[in-house]
Amino acid sequence: MKIAVVTDSGSGYTAKEAQENGLFFLPLQVIVKDKMYLDGVDLYTEELYEMLRNGEMPTTSMPPMGRIEELFEKLKEEGYEAVIAVPLTSGLSSTSSVMQAAANRHDVDLRIINCYSTCMIQRYLADSAKALADKGYDADEIVQRLNACVEHSDTLIIPDDLQHLKRGGRLTPLAAALGGLLKIKPVLKLNEDSEGKIDVFDKVRTMSKAMSKAVSTFSEANLDENYQLFVLHSGVPEEGNKLKEMLKDSFANNDVYCGLISAVISSHTGLGCLGIQYIKKIEI
Repeated sequence: MKIAVVTDSGSGYTAKEAQENGLFFLPLQVIVKDKMYLDGVDLYTEELYEMLRNGEMPTTSMPPMGRIEELFEKLKEEGYEAVIAVPLTSGLSSTSSVMQAAANRHDVDLRIINCYSTCMIQRYLADSAKALADKGYDADEIVQRLNACVEHSDTLIIPDDLQHLKRGGRLTPLAAALGGLLKIKPVLKLNEDSEGKIDVFDKVRTMSKAMSKAVSTFSEANLDENYQLFVLHSGVPEEGNKLKEMLKDSFANNDVYCGLISAVISSHTGLGCLGIQYIKKIEI
């Protein structure tokens, strides 16, 4: 079965990296001072961080309609029997619904995986879909395996500036209301329980307490060596490494990846944000 795997730049992939890994790629848009950039094509994460340091307030949008249409036309012409897409959660973006409409117009068999998250969970699922397709699994089996792992995943976010997230309009009303409170360091969740929207998980007073709360929450989830762990940050490598070491202390038998929050996501979180994620590994 000839299967294509599609993801977007919420995964943190650039167009080049996605191609090198055998994935089809859609860039989300980042708008700064009325100039539109394609995330992972002509705008990269460190460049976005520099814009944030200069006081810019980016906005974002789904991938250009023309690119979505061109992609599904190409996949149809190249004879793909099924397409598995792992876009940014539908709770934060309309990309998945627009992809489905384009697939219908081009008579493409599209299966969308709602990761209820973004960043490394999204990337892990896309990479796993590609690996399973290369092993010869059919689309139904791949979708079943991916969805089973999504059920065992979670994302916790510790923003340094909740006002930045609030202005971006990607918070639930409860989470946004916290933006007016002083001396509150919220721990936010992004998962199936929150329907792929950013919502409040807990409230503490300091960043160190927020980090400890996030790590202890993962510890209480009884994760064994069959789980992959991720630490992400937006422009604060020292804090990111500190959080990574805290996770490694609690999960000595697990792989812990530390990386950057992608440009399109950092446009909303702002600088200084930390995130941790886990997902159950997929047997390839």
